[in-house]
Amino acid sequence: MNKVAFCAKMLGKYHYVYDMKLLGKIVFYCIIFGILAFLLVQLFFRAEYEDIKNTYFHSSASVETQTDNSLTIVYSFGVESLEPTLYDSASRSRTLNVYERLVATDRNLQAKSGLALSWGRIDEITWEFKLRPDVVFHDGSSFDANDVKASFDRAMQYERSGLKDILSTIDSVEVIDELTIHIVTKEPDPILVNRAATVLIFPSDYTAFDTPVGTAPYRFVSQTESEFSVTRFDDYWGEKPYYKNVFIKAIENRFDRIDAMKNGQIDILANVPPTLANEIVINQRATIASLPSLEVNFLMFNYESSLLEDKRIRRAISQAFDKDIFVDISNGHATASNQFVSNGIFGFNPSIEDVGQDLSMAKRLIRQYDPFKKPSVTIDMTQGTQAIGDYIKQQLDEVGLSVTINYLSFDRLRAKIFAKQSEMFYLGWRSEIGDASGFYENVVYSEGRFNGGNFKNKKVDQLIELSTKNLDDQKRLQQFQEIMRIIVEEEIMGVPLFETDVIYGVKAGVHFSPRLDGYILASELS
Repeated sequence: MNKVAFCAKMLGKYHYVYDMKLLGKIVFYCIIFGILAFLLVQLFFRAEYEDIKNTYFHSSASVETQTDNSLTIVYSFGVESLEPTLYDSASRSRTLNVYERLVATDRNLQAKSGLALSWGRIDEITWEFKLRPDVVFHDGSSFDANDVKASFDRAMQYERSGLKDILSTIDSVEVIDELTIHIVTKEPDPILVNRAATVLIFPSDYTAFDTPVGTAPYRFVSQTESEFSVTRFDDYWGEKPYYKNVFIKAIENRFDRIDAMKNGQIDILANVPPTLANEIVINQRATIASLPSLEVNFLMFNYESSLLEDKRIRRAISQAFDKDIFVDISNGHATASNQFVSNGIFGFNPSIEDVGQDLSMAKRLIRQYDPFKKPSVTIDMTQGTQAIGDYIKQQLDEVGLSVTINYLSFDRLRAKIFAKQSEMFYLGWRSEIGDASGFYENVVYSEGRFNGGNFKNKKVDQLIELSTKNLDDQKRLQQFQEIMRIIVEEEIMGVPLFETDVIYGVKAGVHFSPRLDGYILASELS
């Protein structure tokens, strides 16, 4: 439940007794000197005062004086749709600036009140959310529980919704009164609040989603092929944002993006390639900000491969790499990983030790498998990862494997994973809701959508099934950590390699702190 703190300032009054004539003279002279001082300030320092006021006063009152200031954010990708139920980074990088959610998250993915003031579980499958009063949408309509129900219903049922899997544990959303809803789950769901934080709220009768209407600090203005623009919403229920107008642009060519950043045309540049990060700060008109991305990159084995079903081969591959090389390839903007979720994600197991590089042991294990020839293996990777692929191929060749690497589009790689056709594949998984459940349920579970490696372990399946209903966080964490131990140390399901950083270019004078989820919310900048 969220708490609201109230503060009151008490004004103390002090009384003194003076000679009334003396007091009158003092007051008279004070007034005269005050008027003269005021006139002098107005005469000599008015222009300077205005400059100082516009530069340094950032309170909500002074925001109204910032009528012409704007913010330009640039991504490498455009957006095809502003549909609020999509869950891809391209659309969300725009729509999160227009829509709000029941449960908001801070930069560290900690839940905080959004359109819901408070929430709590009233039985094992029923959650109650108390909604914020006096909120209006950008079209002037009032926000209430019916809007929440309509938004959740579309997110769960719309054909193109990217949230259907995330919200699959929800049985119904019930309107109790104008400012109260109940979300009923099919079974006990320990991360219902995390799931609720993915749903964007729109008016219940709204259908023109190409011109989004939400309740956020910014309202939609226009959308073109290369630019999405919003402006400050004057009737916003909370604190007004500093910037009046925000332009979110797409520049596909990486060198054009870097040049525009160096020339001062961009305030925040996302998707900065590690190899070009140093280019931005050469002229000192910009700085670099970075943060771990929550995305761990790994190699995954197909257990139905005649080669990879042998644990000796899986162990040999796990010992073939110096993971610091992956950090070097990323110009230092990465961290070596020893498990499939990053530190700080619920489910990370601190007791798992790093598997160090041991080329001698790896060679010995492969010779045990076949002492006469190099076994062959094929690895599917996404296009654009050639530098990583070159190192992987080099190391596996050194320990005695003959490697073929196929570089595919992401759509093609995903299709092969779904069809379980990759002998071995390279993938990144992002734990965006701060919980390992997504990786376990989709990649590790025997019936998971992304279980392209045909991995099956009865104990692991049981632990995953138990964890999805466990409302005891401590016990659930123990289950998660045991799953991680089994798949990393016992089974060697794959090889965690590294966690990437998200890198931003920031124009000098712009105050920006990256979020763990990677999104840039204009309302958080000053």
